[in-house]
Amino acid sequence: MKSIEQLKDALIKETDLYTQVLKLAEEKTKVIVAGDIKVLEDITKKEQQYIMNMGTFEKIRRSILTNIAEELNVEAITTVSELILFVEEDAGNKIDQLRNNLLETIADLKVVNEGNEKLINQSLQYINFNLEMLTHSPEEGNRYSSNASENKEVKPINFFDMRV
Repeated sequence: MKSIEQLKDALIKETDLYTQVLKLAEEKTKVIVAGDIKVLEDITKKEQQYIMNMGTFEKIRRSILTNIAEELNVEAITTVSELILFVEEDAGNKIDQLRNNLLETIADLKVVNEGNEKLINQSLQYINFNLEMLTHSPEEGNRYSSNASENKEVKPINFFDMRV
């Protein structure tokens, strides 16, 4: 069945695409740790291109599943898992293996992206802490003055209107 072969090819290409994104995400981890904003921007632009391609592959896969459902005279097949129930065992095993490879790659990507998110959040917390330290004056009790008994109100010095 021609559509089955098309689906296999699509799953292989989609897995390759996610593998490339995984490599970018791993590279992004190193860049985040190094604090290289320019390279981080470049990686993010590349990721956006891959994300657009992922959407295209998703549409292709759905279209192929629709074609296979028509070829098999089945009302609807919406997932690769459903398809496996309708095809020969050998083809089903191969498709299942390809699907599992894709799912494993996506799971690995999710783990790396979650780690990157934590690193970015830690960096933002560090930046906010430093901004707080830079924009607030010390407490009254920490100042020396000739009139220690006078109670003067100390207002924080703010350089920014909003938090980053």
